[in-house]
Amino acid sequence: MKKLTSVIIALSLALSAFGLASCGSSADKNQVSVQETTSPTLVDEYGVGFNTDEDGSLTVSGYESNDTDVSIPDEFDGKPVKKIGRSAFKGQNIKTVTMPDGLEEIGDFSFALCSKLELVNIPDGVTKIGKNAFFANFALTELELPESLQLIEINAFNASGLKEITIPENVLNVGEYAFADCVDLEQVQFMGDSTVVAANAFKGCEKVGIIAPKGSPAIDVAKENKLDYVEI
Repeated sequence: MKKLTSVIIALSLALSAFGLASCGSSADKNQVSVQETTSPTLVDEYGVGFNTDEDGSLTVSGYESNDTDVSIPDEFDGKPVKKIGRSAFKGQNIKTVTMPDGLEEIGDFSFALCSKLELVNIPDGVTKIGKNAFFANFALTELELPESLQLIEINAFNASGLKEITIPENVLNVGEYAFADCVDLEQVQFMGDSTVVAANAFKGCEKVGIIAPKGSPAIDVAKENKLDYVEI
């Protein structure tokens, strides 16, 4: 019951935040339904679908398999895979994902509602984790973020099962509700002293403690929200 309540609250926050980001007003209940990617024009033998971008690289745009273990190739049809597109794996019954070394971006809603997803590697080179990318990933209890990462957008890990996470030094911004309602989250360590953190990034995380450089924005957020913190 507690987990279900968390989902309902988190989904409300996700829709609200998305509406604010998209059009500057409250979202209605139907907005989440439009977060679908375009149909794949290429599909590999394992069911991973792709579309070709203007620069000739590929964006993962869908998944057409019942296999719960996903391996995204470095390239397909002679083209490098650089992005995971909007809603590419949204709601899929997947458990593990191996991402390609050349990946640069994880798109909005890309793994949203993948409630059984428990193991993901995010390779160095990824600079952005999009809105709601790992929303409601209850089984995702641990994750290592790459040093290349710069942006963690709105609701990126909202209502996930993370227990602790380290935010790399190069991250410029942690967006609104990025880790909200992660009810098992106990520790977040910030490696950089200038990462901008939304005041509500950890809303509903009752157990969380913040470790961050002295005087950093993360410490200010911890103080503002009366969270436990350690300055380093």
